[in-house]
Amino acid sequence: MNTAIRKPRSALLAALLMPGLGQLYLGDLPRGLCVLLGVALAVPAAAHLALGGPAQLLCFSVFAGVLTALALYAWSVWDAVRLARRASSKALHSWQRPSVYALYIVASYVFVLAPSTAGVRRDLLEAFVVPSASMSPGILPGDRIFADKTVGQPGGSKLWRGALVVFIYPNERTTIFIKRVVGLPGDRVEIDGVSLRVNGQRVSEGPSSEPVPGEFAGLRAFRERGDRGEYTVLWPERGGPASAENAPESFVVPDGQVFVLGDNRSASVDSRRFGTVPVADVKGVARQIWFSVSARDGVRWGRLGKLLG
Repeated sequence: MNTAIRKPRSALLAALLMPGLGQLYLGDLPRGLCVLLGVALAVPAAAHLALGGPAQLLCFSVFAGVLTALALYAWSVWDAVRLARRASSKALHSWQRPSVYALYIVASYVFVLAPSTAGVRRDLLEAFVVPSASMSPGILPGDRIFADKTVGQPGGSKLWRGALVVFIYPNERTTIFIKRVVGLPGDRVEIDGVSLRVNGQRVSEGPSSEPVPGEFAGLRAFRERGDRGEYTVLWPERGGPASAENAPESFVVPDGQVFVLGDNRSASVDSRRFGTVPVADVKGVARQIWFSVSARDGVRWGRLGKLLG
Protein backbone atom coordinates (compact mmCIF):
# COMPACT_ATOMS: atom_id res chain seq x y z
CA MET A 1 0.00 0.00 0.00
CA ASN A 2 1.37 3.39 -1.02
CA THR A 3 2.01 6.04 1.59
CA ALA A 4 2.66 9.73 1.09
CA ILE A 5 2.86 13.02 2.94
CA ARG A 6 0.09 15.41 1.96
CA LYS A 7 1.73 18.79 1.30
CA PRO A 8 -0.01 21.98 2.60
CA ARG A 9 0.82 23.83 -0.61
CA SER A 10 -0.79 21.13 -2.74
CA ALA A 11 -3.82 21.04 -0.40
CA LEU A 12 -4.13 24.82 -0.78
CA LEU A 13 -4.01 24.64 -4.57
CA ALA A 14 -6.55 21.81 -4.67
CA ALA A 15 -8.94 23.62 -2.32
CA LEU A 16 -8.72 26.78 -4.42
CA LEU A 17 -9.41 24.89 -7.66
CA MET A 18 -12.73 23.41 -6.51
CA PRO A 19 -14.68 23.35 -3.24
CA GLY A 20 -13.99 20.07 -1.47
CA LEU A 21 -11.03 19.07 -3.63
CA GLY A 22 -8.59 19.87 -0.82
CA GLN A 23 -10.40 17.42 1.46
CA LEU A 24 -10.43 14.86 -1.34
CA TYR A 25 -6.67 15.30 -1.74
CA LEU A 26 -6.33 14.51 1.98
CA GLY A 27 -8.42 11.36 1.64
CA ASP A 28 -11.60 12.65 3.32
CA LEU A 29 -14.17 12.15 0.56
CA PRO A 30 -17.33 12.63 2.72
CA ARG A 31 -15.99 15.94 4.07
CA GLY A 32 -15.16 17.14 0.57
CA LEU A 33 -18.61 16.27 -0.80
CA CYS A 34 -20.29 18.07 2.11
CA VAL A 35 -18.26 21.19 1.32
CA LEU A 36 -19.14 20.99 -2.39
CA LEU A 37 -22.87 20.55 -1.74
CA GLY A 38 -22.86 23.31 0.87
CA VAL A 39 -21.32 25.80 -1.55
CA ALA A 40 -23.65 24.71 -4.37
CA LEU A 41 -26.86 24.88 -2.32
CA ALA A 42 -26.27 28.05 -0.30
CA VAL A 43 -27.48 30.49 -2.96
CA PRO A 44 -30.47 28.43 -4.21
CA ALA A 45 -31.63 27.93 -0.62
CA ALA A 46 -31.28 31.66 0.04
CA ALA A 47 -33.20 32.48 -3.16
CA HIS A 48 -36.08 30.21 -2.09
CA LEU A 49 -36.16 31.86 1.33
CA ALA A 50 -35.97 35.32 -0.23
CA LEU A 51 -38.97 34.73 -2.49
CA GLY A 52 -41.01 33.26 0.34
CA GLY A 53 -40.07 35.84 2.96
CA PRO A 54 -40.79 39.55 3.49
CA ALA A 55 -40.27 41.58 0.32
CA GLN A 56 -37.98 44.03 2.12
CA LEU A 57 -35.52 41.24 2.95
CA LEU A 58 -35.11 39.87 -0.58
CA CYS A 59 -31.71 41.50 -1.25
CA PHE A 60 -30.50 40.74 2.26
CA SER A 61 -31.44 37.05 1.93
CA VAL A 62 -29.76 36.68 -1.46
CA PHE A 63 -26.55 38.39 -0.34
CA ALA A 64 -26.57 36.30 2.84
CA GLY A 65 -26.64 33.18 0.66
CA VAL A 66 -23.75 34.43 -1.47
CA LEU A 67 -21.71 35.31 1.61
CA THR A 68 -22.47 31.90 3.13
CA ALA A 69 -21.19 30.16 -0.02
CA LEU A 70 -18.03 32.30 -0.05
CA ALA A 71 -17.45 31.76 3.67
CA LEU A 72 -17.82 28.00 3.31
CA TYR A 73 -15.43 28.02 0.36
CA ALA A 74 -12.87 30.06 2.34
CA TRP A 75 -13.27 27.76 5.33
CA SER A 76 -12.68 24.70 3.14
CA VAL A 77 -9.37 26.21 1.94
CA TRP A 78 -8.27 26.93 5.51
CA ASP A 79 -9.42 23.48 6.65
CA ALA A 80 -7.50 21.68 3.90
CA VAL A 81 -4.25 23.51 4.71
CA ARG A 82 -4.74 22.97 8.46
CA LEU A 83 -5.31 19.23 8.06
CA ALA A 84 -2.37 18.87 5.66
CA ARG A 85 -0.03 20.51 8.18
CA ARG A 86 -1.17 18.17 10.92
CA ALA A 87 -1.07 15.02 8.86
CA SER A 88 1.93 12.72 8.85
CA SER A 89 2.77 10.09 6.28
CA LYS A 90 -0.31 7.92 5.78
CA ALA A 91 -1.65 5.25 3.48
CA LEU A 92 -3.36 6.51 0.36
CA HIS A 93 -6.72 5.31 -0.91
CA SER A 94 -6.71 3.74 -4.34
CA TRP A 95 -8.64 6.72 -5.75
CA GLN A 96 -6.15 9.36 -4.50
CA ARG A 97 -4.50 10.07 -7.84
CA PRO A 98 -4.45 12.99 -10.31
CA SER A 99 -6.92 11.44 -12.77
CA VAL A 100 -9.57 11.20 -10.06
CA TYR A 101 -8.93 14.78 -8.95
CA ALA A 102 -9.36 15.98 -12.55
CA LEU A 103 -12.59 13.98 -12.87
CA TYR A 104 -13.84 15.50 -9.60
CA ILE A 105 -13.23 19.04 -10.91
CA VAL A 106 -15.07 18.40 -14.17
CA ALA A 107 -17.97 16.49 -12.60
CA SER A 108 -18.39 19.05 -9.80
CA TYR A 109 -18.66 21.91 -12.26
CA VAL A 110 -20.82 20.17 -14.88
CA PHE A 111 -23.21 18.30 -12.59
CA VAL A 112 -23.29 20.39 -9.38
CA LEU A 113 -22.14 24.01 -9.54
CA ALA A 114 -23.24 24.95 -13.08
CA PRO A 115 -26.77 23.43 -12.75
CA SER A 116 -27.17 25.08 -9.36
CA THR A 117 -26.30 28.53 -10.71
CA ALA A 118 -28.34 28.06 -13.89
CA GLY A 119 -31.31 26.82 -11.89
CA VAL A 120 -31.42 29.99 -9.81
CA ARG A 121 -31.29 32.22 -12.88
CA ARG A 122 -33.78 30.11 -14.83
CA ASP A 123 -36.40 29.39 -12.16
CA LEU A 124 -35.95 31.73 -9.18
CA LEU A 125 -34.11 35.06 -9.42
CA GLU A 126 -32.08 36.89 -12.01
CA ALA A 127 -30.29 40.24 -11.92
CA PHE A 128 -30.77 42.79 -14.71
CA VAL A 129 -29.33 46.24 -15.46
CA VAL A 130 -31.71 48.99 -16.64
CA PRO A 131 -29.98 51.07 -19.36
CA SER A 132 -32.68 53.60 -20.33
CA ALA A 133 -35.03 56.16 -18.80
CA SER A 134 -38.20 54.61 -20.22
CA MET A 135 -39.32 53.46 -16.74
CA SER A 136 -38.54 56.70 -14.90
CA PRO A 137 -39.22 57.94 -12.31
CA GLY A 138 -39.67 54.57 -10.55
CA ILE A 139 -36.69 52.90 -12.22
CA LEU A 140 -33.71 54.96 -13.37
CA PRO A 141 -30.90 54.21 -15.83
CA GLY A 142 -28.16 52.36 -13.95
CA ASP A 143 -30.50 50.58 -11.54
CA ARG A 144 -29.60 46.93 -10.93
CA ILE A 145 -32.72 44.94 -10.15
CA PHE A 146 -33.68 41.46 -9.01
CA ALA A 147 -36.49 39.86 -11.03
CA ASP A 148 -38.70 37.10 -9.64
CA LYS A 149 -38.64 34.31 -12.25
CA THR A 150 -41.48 32.33 -10.62
CA VAL A 151 -44.21 34.82 -11.59
CA GLY A 152 -46.08 33.88 -14.74
CA GLN A 153 -44.42 30.47 -14.89
CA PRO A 154 -46.14 27.10 -14.37
CA GLY A 155 -46.80 26.68 -10.65
CA GLY A 156 -46.00 30.33 -9.91
CA SER A 157 -48.28 33.28 -9.19
CA LYS A 158 -50.10 34.96 -12.09
CA LEU A 159 -49.31 38.33 -13.58
CA TRP A 160 -51.32 41.36 -12.47
CA ARG A 161 -52.05 44.83 -13.81
CA GLY A 162 -49.28 47.10 -12.60
CA ALA A 163 -46.58 44.40 -12.52
CA LEU A 164 -43.13 45.45 -13.74
CA VAL A 165 -42.19 42.69 -16.15
CA VAL A 166 -38.89 41.76 -17.75
CA PHE A 167 -39.55 40.23 -21.18
CA ILE A 168 -38.06 39.39 -24.56
CA TYR A 169 -38.43 42.30 -26.99
CA PRO A 170 -40.66 40.97 -29.81
CA ASN A 171 -38.74 42.72 -32.59
CA GLU A 172 -35.29 41.61 -31.42
CA ARG A 173 -35.36 38.42 -29.39
CA THR A 174 -31.83 38.85 -28.07
CA THR A 175 -32.89 42.05 -26.27
CA ILE A 176 -34.56 42.24 -22.86
CA PHE A 177 -37.03 45.03 -22.01
CA ILE A 178 -38.71 46.05 -18.77
CA LYS A 179 -42.18 47.63 -18.84
CA ARG A 180 -45.36 47.78 -16.78
CA VAL A 181 -48.32 45.50 -17.48
CA VAL A 182 -51.51 47.54 -17.91
CA GLY A 183 -53.63 44.98 -19.75
CA LEU A 184 -54.12 41.24 -19.24
CA PRO A 185 -55.55 38.76 -21.77
CA GLY A 186 -59.02 39.85 -22.89
CA ASP A 187 -58.70 43.42 -21.55
CA ARG A 188 -59.62 46.49 -23.57
CA VAL A 189 -56.99 49.22 -23.09
CA GLU A 190 -57.90 52.81 -24.04
CA ILE A 191 -55.41 55.69 -24.09
CA ASP A 192 -56.77 59.21 -24.54
CA GLY A 193 -54.15 61.90 -23.92
CA VAL A 194 -52.88 61.27 -20.39
CA SER A 195 -55.95 59.22 -19.49
CA LEU A 196 -55.70 55.43 -19.33
CA ARG A 197 -58.73 53.14 -19.05
CA VAL A 198 -58.88 49.36 -18.83
CA ASN A 199 -62.22 47.67 -19.48
CA GLY A 200 -63.89 51.06 -19.15
CA GLN A 201 -62.45 51.68 -15.68
CA ARG A 202 -60.17 54.64 -15.05
CA VAL A 203 -56.60 53.65 -14.25
CA SER A 204 -55.41 57.27 -14.14
CA GLU A 205 -55.77 58.93 -10.73
CA GLY A 206 -54.87 62.42 -11.97
CA PRO A 207 -51.82 64.68 -11.55
CA SER A 208 -49.38 63.98 -8.74
CA SER A 209 -47.67 66.48 -6.46
CA GLU A 210 -44.51 64.38 -6.68
CA PRO A 211 -41.58 66.53 -7.85
CA VAL A 212 -40.12 65.70 -11.25
CA PRO A 213 -36.28 65.53 -11.40
CA GLY A 214 -34.57 68.23 -13.42
CA GLU A 215 -33.50 65.85 -16.18
CA PHE A 216 -37.20 65.33 -16.98
CA ALA A 217 -37.99 68.99 -17.59
CA GLY A 218 -41.20 69.42 -19.59
CA LEU A 219 -42.77 66.32 -18.04
CA ARG A 220 -45.42 66.07 -15.35
CA ALA A 221 -46.06 63.28 -12.85
CA PHE A 222 -49.40 61.45 -12.79
CA ARG A 223 -50.66 58.67 -10.54
CA GLU A 224 -52.15 55.44 -11.84
CA ARG A 225 -53.64 52.47 -10.03
CA GLY A 226 -52.85 48.82 -10.69
CA ASP A 227 -54.23 45.70 -9.08
CA ARG A 228 -51.76 45.98 -6.18
CA GLY A 229 -51.54 49.70 -5.59
CA GLU A 230 -50.64 53.03 -7.16
CA TYR A 231 -47.56 54.05 -9.11
CA THR A 232 -46.22 57.21 -10.78
CA VAL A 233 -45.88 57.83 -14.51
CA LEU A 234 -44.60 60.78 -16.54
CA TRP A 235 -46.50 62.50 -19.34
CA PRO A 236 -45.47 65.66 -21.24
CA GLU A 237 -46.85 68.97 -19.99
CA ARG A 238 -49.99 69.86 -21.90
CA GLY A 239 -49.06 71.76 -25.02
CA GLY A 240 -45.37 70.85 -24.74
CA PRO A 241 -43.20 69.75 -27.66
CA ALA A 242 -43.94 66.08 -26.97
CA SER A 243 -47.47 66.61 -25.73
CA ALA A 244 -49.65 63.57 -25.18
CA GLU A 245 -52.56 65.27 -26.97
CA ASN A 246 -52.72 62.55 -29.62
CA ALA A 247 -55.69 60.78 -31.13
CA PRO A 248 -57.33 58.30 -28.72
CA GLU A 249 -56.10 54.72 -29.09
CA SER A 250 -57.87 51.48 -28.21
CA PHE A 251 -56.41 47.97 -27.99
CA VAL A 252 -57.88 44.56 -27.18
CA VAL A 253 -55.35 42.19 -25.61
CA PRO A 254 -55.39 38.73 -27.26
CA ASP A 255 -55.40 35.51 -25.24
CA GLY A 256 -51.98 34.57 -23.89
CA GLN A 257 -50.68 38.14 -24.28
CA VAL A 258 -50.18 41.24 -22.10
CA PHE A 259 -50.20 44.93 -22.95
CA VAL A 260 -47.22 46.85 -21.55
CA LEU A 261 -46.33 50.53 -21.22
CA GLY A 262 -43.25 52.37 -20.03
CA ASP A 263 -43.77 54.70 -17.07
CA ASN A 264 -42.05 57.53 -18.96
CA ARG A 265 -44.80 57.59 -21.54
CA SER A 266 -43.19 60.01 -24.00
CA ALA A 267 -39.84 58.17 -24.08
CA SER A 268 -40.87 54.53 -24.17
CA VAL A 269 -41.02 51.98 -26.95
CA ASP A 270 -43.82 49.72 -25.75
CA SER A 271 -47.04 47.98 -26.83
CA ARG A 272 -48.20 51.16 -28.56
CA ARG A 273 -45.36 50.51 -31.00
CA PHE A 274 -44.64 46.78 -31.08
CA GLY A 275 -47.96 45.32 -29.97
CA THR A 276 -48.76 42.94 -27.13
CA VAL A 277 -46.23 40.59 -25.53
CA PRO A 278 -46.74 36.81 -25.21
CA VAL A 279 -46.95 35.74 -21.58
CA ALA A 280 -44.47 32.99 -22.51
CA ASP A 281 -41.89 35.70 -23.27
CA VAL A 282 -42.18 37.26 -19.81
CA LYS A 283 -39.00 36.30 -17.96
CA GLY A 284 -39.92 37.63 -14.53
CA VAL A 285 -41.29 40.47 -12.42
CA ALA A 286 -38.99 43.16 -11.01
CA ARG A 287 -38.95 42.97 -7.21
CA GLN A 288 -36.17 45.11 -5.76
CA ILE A 289 -33.20 47.34 -6.62
CA TRP A 290 -30.01 45.79 -5.25
CA PHE A 291 -27.59 48.42 -6.58
CA SER A 292 -27.76 51.71 -8.48
CA VAL A 293 -25.04 53.82 -10.08
CA SER A 294 -24.82 56.52 -12.74
CA ALA A 295 -21.98 58.47 -14.36
CA ARG A 296 -23.40 61.73 -13.05
CA ASP A 297 -24.40 60.77 -9.50
CA GLY A 298 -22.09 57.85 -8.76
CA VAL A 299 -23.55 55.26 -6.39
CA ARG A 300 -27.13 56.20 -5.51
CA TRP A 301 -27.17 54.81 -1.99
CA GLY A 302 -30.72 55.94 -1.33
CA ARG A 303 -32.07 53.60 -4.01
CA LEU A 304 -30.48 50.44 -2.65
CA GLY A 305 -33.18 48.07 -1.43
CA LYS A 306 -36.04 50.05 -3.00
CA LEU A 307 -39.07 47.83 -3.58
CA LEU A 308 -40.60 47.77 -7.04
CA GLY A 309 -44.16 47.09 -8.06
